[in-house]
Parts: sequence; C-alpha cells; structure tokens
Amino acid sequence: MSVLQQRLLNGWPLFFIIAVFSALIMTVGIWSIGVTTAEETVALLRLSVQISAPWIYITFIASALVKLFPSKTSRWVLRNRRYFGLSFAAAMGWQMLFIIVLFSAYMPYYMAELHKTSDLILRTAAYIVLFALTITSFYPVRRRMRQQHWRWLHLFGVWLMFLSIWVSYASIVFIEQPTSIAYVMFVLGSIVFIVRLAAYRLSTASTGN
Repeated sequence: MSVLQQRLLNGWPLFFIIAVFSALIMTVGIWSIGVTTAEETVALLRLSVQISAPWIYITFIASALVKLFPSKTSRWVLRNRRYFGLSFAAAMGWQMLFIIVLFSAYMPYYMAELHKTSDLILRTAAYIVLFALTITSFYPVRRRMRQQHWRWLHLFGVWLMFLSIWVSYASIVFIEQPTSIAYVMFVLGSIVFIVRLAAYRLSTASTGN
C-alpha cells in the first residue's frame, strides 16, 4: 500500500488533520500577535486567508491535474477534492471570526480605514455561496438536489472562491505594499489558473476531434 492510500491521508481523517493544523497555526498567531488592537485583528484576519488559500487552490486544480498529469498523486488529489474544499471552508471560518471581532470591537477603525460598500457586498455574497457549497457537500443534502443544479452550484462556487482569493492577492501585489507571502500566493494562484485553463483547452480540443 502506497503512502497516499493510508487511511489518515484520505477522506475525513485528512480533513481533520488539515483542520487541526490550521487551528494550531491560528492559535500560535493569536498568542504571538494578539487581538488587543484593530491592527492586530486585521493581521490575524490576513493570516486566516493565508492558511485558507492553498486548499481552494488544490480544490480548483484537482480535475485539471488528472487531465494534464495523470498519476497516483493527481488521482489522490481528485479523490479528496471534497475534503480539501471543506478544509478551505473550515479555515475561512477563522476569517469570519476575526471579521466579527473587527465589527464588534473596532467598528470605528473599520469604517475609517477598511470599509468599502462594494467590498462588503461582495464579501457577504461570497460567504453565502461558501455556506451553500459547504452544506451541499454533505451527501444527505446533495441527494435532495438535482445533479445538474449541484454541478452548476459547485462550478460557480469554486470559481468564485478561487477568484476572490487570487484577485485579493493580485490587488496587494499591484496596488498595495506587497509582502513576500502575497507574491507567493499570487504566483501560485496564477500557475493554478493557467493549469486549469490548459486542461479546459485540452478537453475542448479532444471533443472537437
């Protein structure tokens, strides 16, 4: 049995490993950064996005990897795509927590430094979609949906989640003062996007033939 076939690296055990790992990172972040000021809360919010991004990148690219680079590893990624997606949702729960802290404890700072009505609307819509993706990832709910509706919801939702993360890092790189992690996340997201498009082109070319 290969390493990737181990029970701990598949299904719910894999999800719990990732969730615990994310929780440990955030616990260390809270301990070292703190939440006693608005700036510290924003720093923790950004950390929560950093631990979320890899999982939506993997979810977004899973099927493309199998098409372009068929292997045991790419098939393992595709087989566990659902759990990587749920890991992203769990990690984003930390972001929601710090947004609540920011709104409840530091609203004047938020309104003066961060508030944009368009961003608030888009963020709220993204959370609604993320919630829909999460609950419909569980089979009792999925079975109640038409297969076509489920597929369209998850296609749209995964694209929206990926683009919301990737574009946010792009704005940091090109508009704000970028950090090293912002460069890394933007470059990784660009590679993921290119691979996804390449797999789509390959599929359409095969269909055309």
